[in-house]
Amino acid sequence: MTEVINKKVVVIEYPRPNEAITSDTYTFRVAAMPGVKKVEISTDGSAWEPCRLSGDSWWYDWSGYEAGEHELAARVQLANGQFHTTEPRCVSVELEHGELAPKGGERRPQSRRQAGQAAGRPDLQKRMANKFVVVVPNQPAVLSQLTQLFAQADVNIDSLLMETNGNVASFRFLLEKENGLRRTLEKEGFHIADDKAFRMDLPNRPGELDLLTRKLAEQRIAIRYLYGTSHGPTTKVVFAVDRPEDAAVIVKELDQRAALQEA
Repeated sequence: MTEVINKKVVVIEYPRPNEAITSDTYTFRVAAMPGVKKVEISTDGSAWEPCRLSGDSWWYDWSGYEAGEHELAARVQLANGQFHTTEPRCVSVELEHGELAPKGGERRPQSRRQAGQAAGRPDLQKRMANKFVVVVPNQPAVLSQLTQLFAQADVNIDSLLMETNGNVASFRFLLEKENGLRRTLEKEGFHIADDKAFRMDLPNRPGELDLLTRKLAEQRIAIRYLYGTSHGPTTKVVFAVDRPEDAAVIVKELDQRAALQEA
């Protein structure tokens, strides 16, 4: 008998990434690996709310939201008690009255995220790279199949971080070119999430990483993850934050500082 391998830990199936929601209520659909204790949803950083299980999927009824951009996340509690959380997913809500506030008729001010997209976008794009994440059950057969697909797609991985946490393994990687890898992985049943991450070259000397993290902390910018490696005079770091449009200013400043020191 052919072994059926589950390749998804937890995935928000609906709404889709960057989906525009036009109704007053919306029901999320979440897929999770068998045997999880519970599945929960958080919207815009709010408290975790339970989903209900029906059939093979988990469901959450969302209502009371306003027009504009929203960030969603799902998490599961595994059989060993540990939690695993998805990458954030952005959606937009376009209600009948568009960008107008529910009361008063005044135009809703731009969010920080929207303002960052409208201003300073060239700097943001220049300093960020496409990061992909594949999260799978920590099973040898799954991991072997995943790396085999990487090779078959003939992609050049710029950086890679693999982490395991109990029953879950995650691959974070930057690619020079995707070469259709997303379609290949999805066709084989894997879920791939993409995000933006900063990629920096820091001088390989004491204090440089501290300078970066201190400047981010001074602006109350939270680091979601950071990893790197050193070779010769350079330390290459990859990191993601909760407010990339603000972090881009700091990254630009440190890039200019490093260029002046090299001159």
